[in-house]
Amino acid sequence: MFTFPFEVPADLSALSAEEFATFAALARENARTALADEAASPDALVAYRDLLQNVQADETRRTELATAAADARAQLAGGLLDDPAPATEPEPTPEPEPTPAPAPANPPAPAGGTLDEPADAEPERYASMVASQSGDVLTSFGQAGAVLDQRLARYGSAKSKGQRKALNKAGTHFALGDRTLVRHGGVSFQREFPADLRITNPQNALSVIEHAGNQRRLPGGSLIASMEAKVKAGKALTAAAGWCAPSETIYDLCMLETMDGLLDIPEVQAPRGGFFIPEDGGPDFSVIYNGIGDDGDVILTEYEVENGAEKVCVEIPCPDFIEVRLDVAYVCITGSLLQRRGYPEAVTRFSQGTMVAMAHKVNQSVIARLVAGSGSPITIPDNSGGDDAVSQLLSAIELAVEDVKYRNRMGRGETMEVVLPAWAIAPMRAALARRRGVSEWNVSDAEILAAFTTRHAVPRFVYDWQDAYSGLSNSPGRATPITAFPTDISFLVYPAGTWVKPVQDVVSLDTVYDNAMLTQNQYTALFAEDGFNVMKMCRESRLYTVGFDPNGLCCA
Repeated sequence: MFTFPFEVPADLSALSAEEFATFAALARENARTALADEAASPDALVAYRDLLQNVQADETRRTELATAAADARAQLAGGLLDDPAPATEPEPTPEPEPTPAPAPANPPAPAGGTLDEPADAEPERYASMVASQSGDVLTSFGQAGAVLDQRLARYGSAKSKGQRKALNKAGTHFALGDRTLVRHGGVSFQREFPADLRITNPQNALSVIEHAGNQRRLPGGSLIASMEAKVKAGKALTAAAGWCAPSETIYDLCMLETMDGLLDIPEVQAPRGGFFIPEDGGPDFSVIYNGIGDDGDVILTEYEVENGAEKVCVEIPCPDFIEVRLDVAYVCITGSLLQRRGYPEAVTRFSQGTMVAMAHKVNQSVIARLVAGSGSPITIPDNSGGDDAVSQLLSAIELAVEDVKYRNRMGRGETMEVVLPAWAIAPMRAALARRRGVSEWNVSDAEILAAFTTRHAVPRFVYDWQDAYSGLSNSPGRATPITAFPTDISFLVYPAGTWVKPVQDVVSLDTVYDNAMLTQNQYTALFAEDGFNVMKMCRESRLYTVGFDPNGLCCA
């Protein structure tokens, strides 16, 4: 009978998370040693197999428990702790609307999956909009507004000391200056990522993050195939497409502003807090290349071998780790009770626009973090031959792609991602149409995409960068209409999956009871929070600047 060279607990479930992680690592290390030992007995191999099966079963059990606890915590935080309304204050009952059951999260398609996707297919949903107190699933922002309005109605009707005390008791207290306010759960957007995109404990964080940035989990088995399928199905170049990211639109909005133009990078669902990742994606290939052998020289002549030339071994360095913690984005808006009663549509409209504005401000922060993590801008000189917007930009992008691939000895077919301002599409389309002649002016999005994918790149045309809202004068979006596009442009280049975005489990839309404001017929209409950050999982991410003159020569 085989005896393990270490103590095996009788009950793995009795171990703490730290103790279990230590034991699992020890078991796997010894199992690898046994597997590599050609003289290992059959009893030893069978024993290790059975032990690791038990370890995997307990890992699954712990993950399921952690997920269930996270879901329960989100529901509690969302408003289940609120006391029911006092019997003397019946809340108005809104017109009943059918509430469909939430659709299950869609698992990622396997590598080699079909590229055919009907244009009218139901989009993937990775979040549910839920009324915090009742738990009802909401299907439109209008319903969310009705839920918040019900809570606000209670604020306006709370006249007696007992009613105000009930409201104070039901919510969460927080300080604002010298006042204490009470926050009540209203509506929560509960993110429901597939299990393989959820970080449930520190032990699985790195594997989940690496999986999120793996192109082979996407439809077609690559980022290019996934992006081409989305555009073929009718999705705009400025929409989040390719990574099948959970940043699909989750609000039912009927306004000019939309969620278009948000940067599409892999996302993972993470609890509030933080975790450690290798700094800059771990070891740099150039350091490995120049460090092995004798200061990079790994070739010995026959004479050197025969005369005992020393062979130099290089110790594997331990990468530095950095802690990534979720930052919090918030928005708080106030209004008049008289306005809410006389013109509630204005309140709903402003609240909807506020959520879109918050998403774009988060997007601007995400892009700024990528820019900051990509080093000093690299300026590519203008082509003296007078290239137009398309050839100048595409030549610069291909130069950047080749340089990064050479630096890291990447596969020739590996995909790079290129981030550009959304307005770049228009000069590119105009230049391509001018090249083809007046009779063929209709340059499609698919053709613009093909200009990038031929170069093994996927473009990300985004808002909130190099435009008026992000602080760049004489750019699209300013108060005074522009009469020409900018004549230079910056872009980011990085290997696909380099940047990953962890996001909080729940986006909360709450109301705030503030007795001091209510005495002046004012109230806090909406208080929203979301958590996010970005993580650099590969070393190479570069920022370039190049001339982008739409009036340049097109045909020599």
